[in-house]
Amino acid sequence: ECWNGGTGTIMLLGDTCTRGCRFCAVNTNSTPPPPDHDEPFHTAQAVSQWGVSYVVLTSVDRDDLPDGGASHFAQTVEMIKMYKPDLKVEC
Repeated sequence: ECWNGGTGTIMLLGDTCTRGCRFCAVNTNSTPPPPDHDEPFHTAQAVSQWGVSYVVLTSVDRDDLPDGGASHFAQTVEMIKMYKPDLKVEC
């Protein structure tokens, strides 16, 4: 449904959350692997080729990171805007 409306969604910071919410089926671990430093670049490359006009960036909770992953999100948005400045990005 979202794709037909020109919206794409992508999850950043891996697939392992630092919280254990009972309603969620995501992997949980208090010490997940470190973020992929190339992910902002790879995400921007991929999203710029999807043909969407709007992208939603989401992630697992990363309480293990000093800023909770905020700098990773910021880098990703900056890279997306370099590749496709007119793309609307929601975080």
